Amino acid sequence: MKITDNRFLVIFSLLILAWALVYQDALVGMEAIWSRSDTFAHGYFILPICLWLLWRDKANLLVSTVQPSWLALPLLAISLFVGLFAYAADISVLSQLSAVTSLIFLLWLLIGNKLAWRYKFPLAYLLFAVPMGENLIPWLQDVTAWFTVFFLKLNGIPVYVDGLYIQIPTGMFEVAVACSGIRYLIASAAVGALYGHLTYKKIHKQIVFFVFSLTLPILANGIRAYGIVAIAYYSDMEYATGADHLIYGWLFFGLIIMLMFWIGGFFADEFNNEIKIPPPSSDKQISSSIYLVPGVSAFLFAVSLYLFQAIPSVNMTEEPINKDVKVNSSWGISFTDSLESSEYTTEKGIDVFHAIYANKQSRGEMISSNNAMHEQDRWTVIATKELLYEDEPVMLVHLRNTNGTSRSYLYQYKVGDFYTVNENKAKLMQAWNSLSRQSDISEIRAISIAGRDHVDLAEQSLLSIFSALTFSPLNMKENHQRHLNRD
Repeated sequence: MKITDNRFLVIFSLLILAWALVYQDALVGMEAIWSRSDTFAHGYFILPICLWLLWRDKANLLVSTVQPSWLALPLLAISLFVGLFAYAADISVLSQLSAVTSLIFLLWLLIGNKLAWRYKFPLAYLLFAVPMGENLIPWLQDVTAWFTVFFLKLNGIPVYVDGLYIQIPTGMFEVAVACSGIRYLIASAAVGALYGHLTYKKIHKQIVFFVFSLTLPILANGIRAYGIVAIAYYSDMEYATGADHLIYGWLFFGLIIMLMFWIGGFFADEFNNEIKIPPPSSDKQISSSIYLVPGVSAFLFAVSLYLFQAIPSVNMTEEPINKDVKVNSSWGISFTDSLESSEYTTEKGIDVFHAIYANKQSRGEMISSNNAMHEQDRWTVIATKELLYEDEPVMLVHLRNTNGTSRSYLYQYKVGDFYTVNENKAKLMQAWNSLSRQSDISEIRAISIAGRDHVDLAEQSLLSIFSALTFSPLNMKENHQRHLNRD
């Protein structure tokens, strides 16, 4: 059956529609991130680029014969299961990754092994549409700080480093999130992968250039950060500290991309533009699978859609029954759209925070990039330490700001009867409790204290305070049941 056959086009359209229906929330979430984040704005261009890459080979594509492949079916089933798990756990990035991988496996299944291998790059390039990679930011901040300090010392500029704070005689700098270079890295990876595919024929050369496109922006961002500090040092903080800081960064990145292309051009391959038309094949060889394999796929999508809808969630279209208490937090903890929360300061100056979530809400979640344990613009993490309180884990975090003020806080997640300080474990337990219909209540508990310059002193003080507090869900069960009854 030719790829332009009406029967194939109908099957293809129906399965793509089923895929979009199953992953509609993930797709809408992806587009929302593209629209609001400069880091992932390139997502709008990924699908058009993939379609353009296919259209470049249209002479071969339009006369190709499709032969569905069973090999992709188990991979599609696994991807759908991952999507179901991600939906239950409210892990947006994993749900979006499942959406894209499911599309890749579905296309592979429909067009067969031979065509899927020929068009492996356009299929794999779809992965760049997934807005992921922000988990690399802390690591990139550390690498950028290391490079900056290394080059400053190499240049003979006096420097003192305290975590992500870099102090020179003329002032202090912080390697903030915007200085991590995550935008440069993700953009360079997407552009580098495309350039390597269009410039090299051999896979090993494409891989080498892709690794180069990942390494160069990391090194370049370290040099950029050093340049900013050095310019500020030699200009007595007159330049490279305001808007010119950002302009300098993007101009520098543009030069790095040009340098990357220039270096890559020395090893470019010559492409043969001769088009090879595949020989015709008999439809009788594929008549038994041309309907059976897509039929099984349609069944998997139908089951997935039913399971997605079967997972209960709390309707958050209305205002929470107990509105969040708003105070001026001295450490900047922020958890939004909780079912119930409280935040207050005791007479002894101890900040206490407690928020309760359902494992699955239509709006808001306990583990989310929108939530923060502290205000990152004001504080930098000096030390972290995992402790045990009544045989359950708690995490101690020690902070310091540019004024030298110290603050420490202790936190713990509670999912049903499970305690953890690990966000991934908390997500796993939320998903398991949702799928197994166990407890649907999750909590974040945190306390904070100021003025303990040493981590050990903060540990002793916070543990003694934590043991004296009682975190009770108040009317959580009744409120949660009222939310469920509204669905």
